[in-house]
Amino acid sequence: MLVSSKNATFAPMIRPFICLLLCLLMATTAVLAADDNSCPMVRIVPERLPDLTIPRSGHNIFYANGELTVTGGHTTGFVPTQTAEYFDNGAWHPMTMVYSHDNGFAVLHSDEFLIGGGHDEVLGIGQTFTLERYNPTTHSFTGFGCLDKRRVLANATQLSDGRIIISGNHYADDAIACFDGNSEVQHLKDVAQGRSNPYILPIAPDDALIISGSNLHMNHPDAIWADHLKGDAFRVPLLEQWKPVFTDQPFNSGVCSTGDELNGEYTYLLAVTDKSGQLGIAMMRDTTFSILPTVCPIPMNSSFGPIFYKGPVVIDKPRQRGYIVGVDSICRHQFVLAIDFARQPAELTLFHTDSLEHATVAIPIVTPDGDLILAGGNPEDNYNPLPTVWLYHFGSAPDGQAAGQATNLQSIPLWLWILLTVIVLLILTHIIYLYSKRKHTVVGHLTSNDQHPTDEELMQRICQTIERDRQYLTSRLRLSDIAVELGVSVTSLTDCIQSQRHCTFAQLVAEYRVHYAQQLLSENPDMKLNAVIAESGFTSESTFFRTFKAVTGLSPKEWLAQQ
Repeated sequence: MLVSSKNATFAPMIRPFICLLLCLLMATTAVLAADDNSCPMVRIVPERLPDLTIPRSGHNIFYANGELTVTGGHTTGFVPTQTAEYFDNGAWHPMTMVYSHDNGFAVLHSDEFLIGGGHDEVLGIGQTFTLERYNPTTHSFTGFGCLDKRRVLANATQLSDGRIIISGNHYADDAIACFDGNSEVQHLKDVAQGRSNPYILPIAPDDALIISGSNLHMNHPDAIWADHLKGDAFRVPLLEQWKPVFTDQPFNSGVCSTGDELNGEYTYLLAVTDKSGQLGIAMMRDTTFSILPTVCPIPMNSSFGPIFYKGPVVIDKPRQRGYIVGVDSICRHQFVLAIDFARQPAELTLFHTDSLEHATVAIPIVTPDGDLILAGGNPEDNYNPLPTVWLYHFGSAPDGQAAGQATNLQSIPLWLWILLTVIVLLILTHIIYLYSKRKHTVVGHLTSNDQHPTDEELMQRICQTIERDRQYLTSRLRLSDIAVELGVSVTSLTDCIQSQRHCTFAQLVAEYRVHYAQQLLSENPDMKLNAVIAESGFTSESTFFRTFKAVTGLSPKEWLAQQ
């Protein structure tokens, strides 16, 4: 809006104070109303690095000779790939492996990496004996020997005595095996409980515990057993209340270590969930398990809907911080939960992105600078993995400030908020008094800066309009009304939504309604489905079921079963 030239000098004076006042009032209200136990939520903008040479998921990621390296996995069509690549001088360099390792394991052994197992067919079928070494100095792979049995979704860890302990399998018999670096992999002992993608956690130079929240059929057993390398297996009561979070992406158990193994300190942080689906952090020290106390519960919902956390806790030891990544229900927003465990109780911060073309389900890796990298992974299914690589600046940032230093509004004293609000109110009251003495004419059109907004800016305004007062829940919401409110043509809005979200206005509104229905289903498990349908803005059951399936790929019943 513009005022006539006679009063133009007053408009620039009033607008900033109005904006500041509103911000202060909203912040003060938030501080007054907020629960002291709420988790700070901070927006973060990741940096997109060059894409991988091919899309891939089910791969391993590690640093070798200072180079970020990914090996194996499967590519488009759920086809295992016999390739690897390393990042150097701002580009990815492809390599050819001896075998394909889709959902295999990779573990450092001496100066090389031992890589083994994986599916032997497309579509994630079968297991393999394959075993090879990767030399990061020569960027070469050498096949040798074989595993003790065909394995996939196995894990491997090197003990301080130099041995590699291997365990885990998927849809096949499991056992604990050992590789001493000289002979072939040897059977060590049977397991009390078959597992998929287990944790293998050293507790001494020559001993380890093996646990998982999933058996070899990817079911979640009621009783959780820990296999003890040098002792008898035993049940872990805590892990029957809090199940370890299962991930079908390869990872090395060392990523969740918080201790100093060289000095005999073996401690780990594990992501766990209770029966209600609430995420928690379990701390393992030697053979003892406990729940890590935190200053607030881990948030399970956001303004974008439920949060689905994936994978293990990845530890940045120098900074004494852990990370768990998550996505929203349609994989458009990435979440990173930061756990500052140096303090007790541990402090939590939930970082979130704006809408991305695809958020990813992948195991992150901590860089030497303390940043976080997510490379490849699945956005929604195994048939269409991603090539994208995202860098999250937690340890370093282009502007020199770490993302973890973002201000938490609740940390500002309440008296200061009130004082600032009173001061701004007094100033604004005086300006309005002066301004009201003059006659003015309001001219209803966009400013010159707003006449040609970018598609991204326009999309943000569209979303803000739809989300205001949950307008997406009413059938009276029309694209033409939004066009009038924003001062642009219907064609411009249609083109913008298509280019930014790749859908129509009706589909966009439908996505909002489905997200709201998911929120109702998650938070109100006893709520009747017809009530959910009505409150979510759908006019009929058939429309609801068809739209829910189109947005999530699942029926409401299937989606609830996954929760």
